[in-house]
Amino acid sequence: MMQGKSYPEKRKSWCRRFLSGILPCLVLAVMALPAGTAMASDLQEDILHCVNIEREAAGVQPLASSAALSEAAEVRAKEIGVVFAHQRQDGRTAKSALRENNVSWFGENLAISSTPDASQIVRAWMNSPTHRANLLNRHFTKMGVARVKHADGHYYWAQELSDNK
Repeated sequence: MMQGKSYPEKRKSWCRRFLSGILPCLVLAVMALPAGTAMASDLQEDILHCVNIEREAAGVQPLASSAALSEAAEVRAKEIGVVFAHQRQDGRTAKSALRENNVSWFGENLAISSTPDASQIVRAWMNSPTHRANLLNRHFTKMGVARVKHADGHYYWAQELSDNK
């Protein structure tokens, strides 16, 4: 008399079939999710972390993240892929990228790189006297950053800094 599989064996077999069918679907679903916001958030956190390490080492209060400054940074990162300058294409200042530019203190750091590495960009800014001065300016309390990869294959970075207002 032939017996069928025991309950635990049947369960294992069912689980294997289920997982082999559903797992690829789950992987594809995760891959298909829009990564823009999560990636932007991770970038913001990475840059903020690196900058705040430098500020704390210099005895300066850490910066906080700002959605408004990140929006302005996104605008600027797109613009500098066309014309790399602290002035906008229409002649206005970089500060005009802010929707509400009622800040007393404003600064901008820009960069072009072939790598998306946040720590390398902060290190490069720290090695430049003018960028370093922005990063360690005690008047700045907020920061926003964006990185855009342009058709030339390079990453264009914009960091906007301001006071609390």
